[in-house]
Amino acid sequence: MSVYTIVSGTNRPASHTRKFAELYRQMLVESGAEVQFFHLENLPQEVFQCDVYEKVKQPAVKAIQDLFHRTDKFIFIFPEYNGSFPGLLKLVIDVLDPKFAFHGKKAGLIGISTGRAGNLRGLDQFAGVMNHLDIAVMPYLLPVSRVHVEMADEQLSEAALKVARLHLQRMIAF
Repeated sequence: MSVYTIVSGTNRPASHTRKFAELYRQMLVESGAEVQFFHLENLPQEVFQCDVYEKVKQPAVKAIQDLFHRTDKFIFIFPEYNGSFPGLLKLVIDVLDPKFAFHGKKAGLIGISTGRAGNLRGLDQFAGVMNHLDIAVMPYLLPVSRVHVEMADEQLSEAALKVARLHLQRMIAF
């Protein structure tokens, strides 16, 4: 059985991204999968230190790397920041040893936006980063547009739930 890690890709407290990631996590757990959850809120200070190539020696950063190492399949869920993905998410990736944390794994990508494009540009850019790290990206990228409408009352709309379930089914089969 694959071990999944859902990465909620922003440090913004109580974000739509975190809420969507929690709902996706619940669906994945209900499918019987083994799920780990990683969010960027309250990252350890070691992540922000200057020497990116020495950070993995820090115990807190090593703990993140070990979590990622145990992962078979990632689900990265991230918001649109200035037409791309959050720099903090890239920083987390940069502090880890790519051969240990990423190489040969698989990932599904979900872009979150209050606009109408669902972070399509950020999804494409992030897929490029994943490919560079030798991560196979599932071809079905899920842009979630107008997330504030699609998640009214902390629940996904019927249409958003349908596409999220389809993404999840494809991710399990991937």
